[in-house]
Amino acid sequence: MIKRCPFCHSDMDIPQNTGGGGYCKCGAYGHLTLLSDSGAFAERAKMALGADAAQRGQRIEMVDGGTVFEEKGEPVIIQWAKKPQ
Repeated sequence: MIKRCPFCHSDMDIPQNTGGGGYCKCGAYGHLTLLSDSGAFAERAKMALGADAAQRGQRIEMVDGGTVFEEKGEPVIIQWAKKPQ
């Protein structure tokens, strides 16, 4: 499925399944997750982007991209993260 990166607005192809995701050419990370599991995204994004929470200045910016589809009656959302430049 094609989704637009909220950081650079480029189109990117993301597998349409829960747990799918990928990296945009601008370095942003997008991930599909169940709404009930969305709280775990911050840690997943830090690991995917190589951000070390213990180091000063190693923050990430997160954006909720909204509901993409439903799986077994539960919303699947896309979340985005990027390390500030």
